[in-house]
Amino acid sequence: MGLVIAAGISYFSASWAAYFSLMDAQSNFYSKQNLCEGFVYLNRAPSFLESKIAALPGISDFETRISKEIVLDFPGEVYPSAAQLISLPEHTNTLYLKKGFLPKQNQDVIISENFANANHLEPGSVLSSIIGGKRVFLHVTGIGLSPEFVYVFRPGNPMPDDKHYGIIWMKREAMEANFNFEGAFNQVIFHFASEGEDRLRTMRDLDALLDEFGGLGAKERKLLPSDSFLSDEFRQLRTTAVFLPGIFLAIAAFLLHIISNRLISKEREQIATLRALGYTSRDVVVHYLKLITFITAISSILGVTVGYFLGNGMTGLYGRFYKFPQLIPIFPPLLALFSVSFGILIGGLGTIISLRSIIQLDPAQAMRPAPPGTYTISFWEAWITNLRTIQRMVLRNLFKRPTRTILTILGLSTSIMIMIIGNFIQDTVGTLLDLQFNTIQKETLTLVFRIPVEDSILFELKERKGVFLAEGQRSIPIKITKNRKSKDTVLTGISEGSDLRRILNHNLQPIDIPVYGIMMNTDLANKMGIRKGETIVIETLDGEKRKITVTVSAFANEILGQGVFINRNNLNRMLDEGSLINLALLKTDPLEDKNLIEEFKDNPLVIGLFSKSAILTAFKAVMQRSLQSTSIVILIFTIIISIGVIYNTAMITLSERIYELGSLRILGFSLKEVFEIIAWELTWQIFVAIPIGCFFGNKLANLILNSNETEGFKIPVVIFPSTYYYSILLALTTAGISFIIVYRKLKTMDLLSVLKVRE
Repeated sequence: MGLVIAAGISYFSASWAAYFSLMDAQSNFYSKQNLCEGFVYLNRAPSFLESKIAALPGISDFETRISKEIVLDFPGEVYPSAAQLISLPEHTNTLYLKKGFLPKQNQDVIISENFANANHLEPGSVLSSIIGGKRVFLHVTGIGLSPEFVYVFRPGNPMPDDKHYGIIWMKREAMEANFNFEGAFNQVIFHFASEGEDRLRTMRDLDALLDEFGGLGAKERKLLPSDSFLSDEFRQLRTTAVFLPGIFLAIAAFLLHIISNRLISKEREQIATLRALGYTSRDVVVHYLKLITFITAISSILGVTVGYFLGNGMTGLYGRFYKFPQLIPIFPPLLALFSVSFGILIGGLGTIISLRSIIQLDPAQAMRPAPPGTYTISFWEAWITNLRTIQRMVLRNLFKRPTRTILTILGLSTSIMIMIIGNFIQDTVGTLLDLQFNTIQKETLTLVFRIPVEDSILFELKERKGVFLAEGQRSIPIKITKNRKSKDTVLTGISEGSDLRRILNHNLQPIDIPVYGIMMNTDLANKMGIRKGETIVIETLDGEKRKITVTVSAFANEILGQGVFINRNNLNRMLDEGSLINLALLKTDPLEDKNLIEEFKDNPLVIGLFSKSAILTAFKAVMQRSLQSTSIVILIFTIIISIGVIYNTAMITLSERIYELGSLRILGFSLKEVFEIIAWELTWQIFVAIPIGCFFGNKLANLILNSNETEGFKIPVVIFPSTYYYSILLALTTAGISFIIVYRKLKTMDLLSVLKVRE
């Protein structure tokens, strides 16, 4: 019992310790490096607009910059890498330099730490890049961190791939020369001069100023990709810090209730004697509360001790993904005090209901042995007349005490439920990977073109050796607005009957792109309050801005992302353009991928190249790093709780039945027959608890994933049969071990001391 409480408290305190550590590191990093409060991306704007931006009353400080994505080529590396190249900041979003020095020459750069570590780069390394169709060699002078990129991932792929994507900072003059951006910029980062509605007015004023230059709309800090992801992660951590320990401690409270209730029933005569001798109900209640408080306090202190070290480990694990200059584990004394108090409170709540019976106890009546239960022959007993005597005794005992039987079954079911919770995430992630990379995305290579090109290029691609199939897509950034809600997303034009890009419905079955109208992600539609058949207005944010009226004709169930889809021919017509594409999906021979990639890397039309196998490898590596450690911790706790529940149930049953079992031994029942009674009683309850535990485990898994759902991720709950089998097997194994212990206790039972009258 103590280990069950300790497990809950340790996970509770460790999760909150990691949360406080991350929040402290984030707050310090954002403050010291002056992270912007707002930002806006655009196509290209002249530098003379800076004076107009400075004149806006709602902006206290701002900085313009240049940002472009470039392709990197590492010798000996099959798959190409990419990087976001950004002009060096002056006073906003400043860099924390971990190694080296700031760039001095035009081709000097600073690179992000994770990218440097993944590619074994140090100050002095040279990078081969493709900038503007030309090969440019970049000299690494330093390795740094930015508050804007605590979590780095490539647009369109929400999982980090540090091996193939990073952030690079270069002198502003060098970027102007390389990209022909003299006297121009394409991003603004700024701080607000006020709060609330004034911020909205400031962003509208800024949008009006930059709209004609392809402004994509001013946004607040919370919509920065890294900060948005961190906010979701912190919210999940808060939820987990309450939810999972809450389950553990609720089980502990439930078991404490059963134990204390049966303990009081067992000691009713002693309690009555104390009451008759002048002790008040309050005195007796306080005695039992002290007993439970001592047990829970010791268990909670053990939990806090384990939680301290576990919290340090969790903080270190988060530090692998979220790069802060200083991520120091924090374990506030108040957290330790609260955790211990919380554990004691849970113990008190689990016991207090049972203690009511002490107050209601009549001393004169309770000093006598408890009267036997009222037993009558039930109609169902006619069906079990052919069973052995022991089997009939077991079934009668279970049905004649329904409350105790139900509570025991519920307690046993939690052991199976908690094991399912500890294992299901592996099944879910495996299914997610299979759906995303084998059902939805069937291409092996994806090409991103610098500018939209005629789809006739697909015929050229098909002629290349190793290319089995080629399909084109046209995608543009859009803004969807309804009432006061708006959302920036991507509208993707997919060819009718596409074989390489499938869209799923709510049953996760592939469906065709509608002939007319658009297909919207279900979650996005729900958030925007958009219904099927509704006509909405979308605004294109790429190139010439235009507002287009479209009908929502179908819904999609995307796992990764919140996109909107349309027939590609319809999108081309809406944009008044020819049959253009800006992405090409290729189904290729894996043996020819290396040669194809080498060809595409040097193609000036290709600005991005994605390999499904490389993305999948990176995805699995991230999942293995993140899930393996946390899953092991949760699994250890769930095993402790599962064993604790079953073992405690067996010991409680033995303790309260010891007098009856001893009497049966005196009456001539053998040790084997007496053991059979208690073993069969527990076995029947375990068998009934198995489906109940599986049912609650499934529902709880859904609840956990729904409470942790984030924008860009919709993970379907999948639990493999093997997970159910494993959970059931552990429960049965624990029951078997408990039976061995029960048998040994019965074998060594002193019948004289068990049966003597207690005065």
